[in-house]
Amino acid sequence: MKILNKIKSIKALQIIALSIFALASCDEEAPPGLNFAPERSVFDTTYITNSIPAAQATNVLIEDFTGVKCPNCPRAQGVAKKLMSDYPGRVFVMAMHPGKGLLATLTSPFKTPGDDHDSKYDFRTEEAADLLTMLGGTSQLPIGSINRTLFNSENAILINDTKWSGKASEKLNTSSIVNIDTFGTKGVYYVDANTIRINVKLTYTSASTDSQFVSIAIIEDDLIDFQEDGTVVKEDYEHNHVLRRMITPTTGSQLKASIVSGRVFAKTYDYQFAPNETWNRKNLKLVVFVHNGTNGSNKFVVQQVKEYEIH
Repeated sequence: MKILNKIKSIKALQIIALSIFALASCDEEAPPGLNFAPERSVFDTTYITNSIPAAQATNVLIEDFTGVKCPNCPRAQGVAKKLMSDYPGRVFVMAMHPGKGLLATLTSPFKTPGDDHDSKYDFRTEEAADLLTMLGGTSQLPIGSINRTLFNSENAILINDTKWSGKASEKLNTSSIVNIDTFGTKGVYYVDANTIRINVKLTYTSASTDSQFVSIAIIEDDLIDFQEDGTVVKEDYEHNHVLRRMITPTTGSQLKASIVSGRVFAKTYDYQFAPNETWNRKNLKLVVFVHNGTNGSNKFVVQQVKEYEIH
């Protein structure tokens, strides 16, 4: 009988402990939506080299906030396309479809009951909405940033597409403080049908007192779907550079070491596709960019960017 009572007491204590744990778990606050993403790095090292390479010319990242029901957005995409053509391998684009707030009417897919237009894709992402908020927000589309820079002649990072060419030219004529390369025999490749591996090497050719982050995005090309263009709706519009997912957190993965000339970061990231991420693997690319943190007078500025095909 004593043994039986003792067992009952132990079970009662276990139940009480589990109840306390459950209550504590219920009271725990969820992490913020912005920047909430798992850190997917599987290898991470840093060191200082004496063999400092020549600085790479600064490339340009256009973050184009756009929507399928935005009649002027194809015009902005045309500006970005021409810049990429004029400066091959130097200008890269992320077409981002935010889906929150007032812009939802411009970015939501065509799915009106009884309408002949019925979108195959929904390009909207939480990351696009969060990045739009982070860079200052807007009530209009199209709009975008050039290397997330607040230019002297502007009062906002996000600027009209009519200014993209001039601002991009300013950046293209400078040198970057950091070189972006890959390492290993493959660099960026499919480990298997469901996993991407990215081996990225970042070498600083100049020192910086600004906090530094690396961001990696998955984009997709050659998506044929509806798009409002001026006064018409095109059913065979080719959507390119569409942001599908951020591999790093939305605000980037911090490079945690002093930024001096010769500082090298070597990082490997793995990304495994979720079951609902049925994107065309052949049309996916990665955009890798290094940028400043969220504080200071130079916050957000993109220092260097490169785009990689996945082999």
